[in-house]
Amino acid sequence: MADHDIPYPTNDEIARILFRIASLLEMTQDNIYRVRAYRRAALGVVLLKRPVADFVLDGERPPLPGVGDRIHNRIRELVNTGHMGVYEALLDELGEPLASLLALHGVGPRTAVRLVEELQIASLEDLAQAARAHRVQRLRGFGPKREASLGEQAESLLDGAAA
Repeated sequence: MADHDIPYPTNDEIARILFRIASLLEMTQDNIYRVRAYRRAALGVVLLKRPVADFVLDGERPPLPGVGDRIHNRIRELVNTGHMGVYEALLDELGEPLASLLALHGVGPRTAVRLVEELQIASLEDLAQAARAHRVQRLRGFGPKREASLGEQAESLLDGAAA
């Protein structure tokens, strides 16, 4: 049964996790159809007019076309427990700093790998320092605005962790 001490995740939160799972699967070069299934589920959740939690709590299956039982069960797990085991396992498998970098807006699998490999970023602190030193914009495809945004996001997450 659901733990009523936890707040139910919003559709945006559920979709964000599903999109992140797709990115993590893509990063680990998982089956492209599995990656697409998670993206399709995330998009379906975003487009729902009613909260997914309401469907789950009412014992109904959310109307997500093309989404199979496995992903439905994982969504149910997230609503009922506040956790999704497959997501947490993927984060553990990838380890740091990739997992932290993927939490940043505008950082997908390829960008995270480039930051790690080309700048030897090993933590959010490293990213913040690289942005302050203007090293990020030296990478092809990274300008001053993107560098500033990544640096600010890293600083914000670090400040939140310190609080």
